Amino acid sequence: MSKDIREGSKAALPIVLGYLPVGMAYGVLARAAGLSTLEATGMSVFVFAGASQFIAVSMLGAGAAAFPVILTTFIVNSRHVLMTSALARYFKGLPVGKIIPLSGQVTDESFAVAMADVSLVTGRPNYLMALQMTAYGSWVSGSIIGALFGSIIDSSSYGIPFAMTALFICLLVMQIRNRVHVIVAVTAGVLALGLQGILPNNLHLIIAATGAAGTGLWLTLRRETMNGVWSESNKE
Repeated sequence: MSKDIREGSKAALPIVLGYLPVGMAYGVLARAAGLSTLEATGMSVFVFAGASQFIAVSMLGAGAAAFPVILTTFIVNSRHVLMTSALARYFKGLPVGKIIPLSGQVTDESFAVAMADVSLVTGRPNYLMALQMTAYGSWVSGSIIGALFGSIIDSSSYGIPFAMTALFICLLVMQIRNRVHVIVAVTAGVLALGLQGILPNNLHLIIAATGAAGTGLWLTLRRETMNGVWSESNKE
């Protein structure tokens, strides 16, 4: 096993710890929504998008038709275009044949871990692929376990409906390293909660994400400008 694969797999361990229980929760909810063990597992194998899968089984459980489910999951997953675009600049010159599988395995969690220290992923596709495939394996494994035992577990118990939210909270805490990160997180939370119930079609989430990202960009540029002014004044 190469160094890149070994280190990438190791970097995925925090995700594995989250994906296993959340994948099990998904499996339980999928069975409660009427999916068979094979169908629940197949969705994890071919879709591999936790938030979208939770939404899909919720819609299927409510009796939604196939087209609205596919369209909704497509829209929810469209955010991955932004994530892969952000990662692409660290793999300049990589053949398209390697870019495509790398892009196809990106999730919120693997993206967060990769972007936490871009020096570890820059020019190292095997590192990123190992990180993503380790996470993928744990998600599928958790889904299988949940689907197998889903028929004997109460899907509303053990905090199962809160599992995905809890995973995102853990990932957020891992990313907070300075005051700017705290302000960005608080901005996102305030906007999301403040606009919830006011805007239709979950637009509050898009505005919260955009507003928080804009706030983070403005604070970062302002800090860099102030540091530049400070350096110039010291030279004088």
